[in-house]
Amino acid sequence: MITDKIKARGKEMSALKGHDRLQYIIDNARNMEPLKDKFKKDINRIHGCVSKLWIIGKALENGTMQYKHDAESFVTKGTAKIVIDLVNGEQQSEVANLTVESFTPLGIRELLTVQRQNGLGNLITRIVGLANAKN
Repeated sequence: MITDKIKARGKEMSALKGHDRLQYIIDNARNMEPLKDKFKKDINRIHGCVSKLWIIGKALENGTMQYKHDAESFVTKGTAKIVIDLVNGEQQSEVANLTVESFTPLGIRELLTVQRQNGLGNLITRIVGLANAKN
């Protein structure tokens, strides 16, 4: 279950404190493949973030979800990567039933400013919305 993966990832990250945890998020973003410019449209943008964040996603024929994203800042990109890594390849029906609160065990919210927390919530809402969309 995704919620078990979220708890396990949160437990792994809990070993990191303060600046080390933030650095982990930034390092997560450094090796990402950028999203193609053709997808960096307003319709794919997550509003409410400090920096621009775009996400695309779809259900594959086997019923699993596939997401890709990009952002202007490493903090935003890394935070989104952690969340998206947890749902990529998971069953559409399971992703569709997640809530913002499902991701609380990650322990990321506490590291973010209020505006970045809003962006994180909007990202999760979009991920769930894409899983609920008819393809």
